[in-house]
Amino acid sequence: MVSTETPRDQLRGRETKQRVLAAAAAEFAEYGVAGARINRIAQTAKASKERIYAWFGDKDALFDHVMQTGLDQLARAVPIDADLVEYTVRLHTYFVSEEAAQRVTMWAWLHDVEKLGAFSQARVEGYRHKLAVIRDAQERGIVDATWKPEELLALLLAVASNWERAPAELRSLGSAEFAEDDATRAESVRAAARRLVEPRR
Repeated sequence: MVSTETPRDQLRGRETKQRVLAAAAAEFAEYGVAGARINRIAQTAKASKERIYAWFGDKDALFDHVMQTGLDQLARAVPIDADLVEYTVRLHTYFVSEEAAQRVTMWAWLHDVEKLGAFSQARVEGYRHKLAVIRDAQERGIVDATWKPEELLALLLAVASNWERAPAELRSLGSAEFAEDDATRAESVRAAARRLVEPRR
């Protein structure tokens, strides 16, 4: 069937789709997957629920799309390389500056535990690439090879987001310097990552 959409219609469709993705990212960051509502996303994006379902499927599929978009942005902003210490620091800095991205990621880690193996292949491949980089660095002797690659990556992700994920009670007891000084917290991340990454003598 030949499409009757004009170039202007197609442009409007792309713009609406981008609004939906932006609204969905904000909704998931605020409420997580379970608490997010397609009604609110549609209202914020000025789009119909029917169009959202036609484009993305159900709420889980929309969340997976938002997550993939976020992971693609993260991979471009913070590409992994063999210097895993500085990679962890750069990841920490990204999470601090992009709070919404961090919150969506945290919700994903909680939500996806319930459906291991059900997320998109693209998301899995992103982590396969990271593990390959770690494995190669271990084989070259510049990263502690006593860790399993997936174990080390999980620890580095935790280090990168440690203060932002810390209980509010603990954060309230932290020194003002540590809580408010980005450079001090980044240096803490660097020191912790170095202890994990550097080969044991």
